[in-house]
Amino acid sequence: MSVSFSYRTRWLERAPRRLQLAGLLVGLAGLGACHGILDVDFPGRIPSAQVNDPTLAPVLVSSVVGDFECAYNAYASGSSVLSDEYETTNGNVPLSNYGERSIGADEDDYVIGPCESNQSDFGIVTTMHTARFQSEDIFTRLNGWTDTQVPGRVSLMAKVRAYGGYAYLLMGETWCFVAFNGGAKQAASTATDSAVLKFKAAITLAAPNSDMWNLAQVGLARAYMDKKDWANAAATAALVPVGFSLNADRGNENDRRWNKFTYLASNLGAYTVADAYRVMDDPRVGVALATGGKVNFNGGPLWYVTRYTANADPIPLASYREAQLILAEAKAQQGDVSGALTILNDRRTGLGLTALSAASQADAVTAVLFERQRELAFMGGSRLNDLLRYSLPWKGANGSTVKLNPYSSRPYGNTTCWPFPTKETNGA
Repeated sequence: MSVSFSYRTRWLERAPRRLQLAGLLVGLAGLGACHGILDVDFPGRIPSAQVNDPTLAPVLVSSVVGDFECAYNAYASGSSVLSDEYETTNGNVPLSNYGERSIGADEDDYVIGPCESNQSDFGIVTTMHTARFQSEDIFTRLNGWTDTQVPGRVSLMAKVRAYGGYAYLLMGETWCFVAFNGGAKQAASTATDSAVLKFKAAITLAAPNSDMWNLAQVGLARAYMDKKDWANAAATAALVPVGFSLNADRGNENDRRWNKFTYLASNLGAYTVADAYRVMDDPRVGVALATGGKVNFNGGPLWYVTRYTANADPIPLASYREAQLILAEAKAQQGDVSGALTILNDRRTGLGLTALSAASQADAVTAVLFERQRELAFMGGSRLNDLLRYSLPWKGANGSTVKLNPYSSRPYGNTTCWPFPTKETNGA
């Protein structure tokens, strides 16, 4: 464990409603950061009274990154399970509900579950709000200090804004509604609007072509894509340089750090890769049949994602490849069919795959979604976002004729976007 201290103040119970408290638990990136409603001591922690000490600025920024990576771990894996990428192969509740579109707004595991893999399946709501709130709180502190007090302050502010922007971005993409700091229920698009502002600020603060500059550019292009602002999506995505890639870190130190794709799907076998992804014959998808007697929860064959075989395996966050797909989609949506296909087929040629063709704008958009399904498989919640953006059929939704989970024979539920928590509605 590379980092050995943290500071804390007490989380109030039912955090999504009460994130406006003056201080909150901050765990460091090396410790997995997110503790939900648990009040946990760590060796070498520093008192909350010292939170305003500018010499601790790098520590506080590390905590922002760690909080986001905690939330992203749950969000990315949970969204992949909810989408058409995985099928549930277990009968445990609520574990099975995530993959059968039956997770509800009153499910505590979903709403207030912490990062710890042994305590929560996919704690999505509280962890993401923690990441969001932390980014706002620490940015305010940095903004109140000087460059003399905090060497590299501007670059630290850029990092906080970039990661904070992603928290808002993900909420805007797949949450049904949002509410912030005890405020009123709002359309999820308000989170997307906030993400745009955070990413623009990060770009202004970051050194050009630095990791944070590129991370914010990918995030901003993605937000413009979500808003269907195709001209800005194209212009922003085009700025991301070849080879850029950034991951969310995971680790073996404790169960807060475990990669949940690995832990719940590849290792426990609670979910298996859906049939369609097993036959794509595309090196980007990367799935395999487990051997050596390893089976899923039901005792049947276990198909897993080869990217995720260890609890410390990182989860892709942003890349040049994603930016190029955003650019291709923007071109297709603006009628530049040949431009979109050039981007797609340059990538496919490099992988030894046959070229795609499109006779119309609609065909070009379909080709982009075809490529996104493969290039971005099992990462970042991108597939769930695409299913929602284009109302694509899956697991009984949007005109899908498949009404039962083939591995449990249970009917799929009605969940599509992540539901607004009952605890938020009731003011809990």
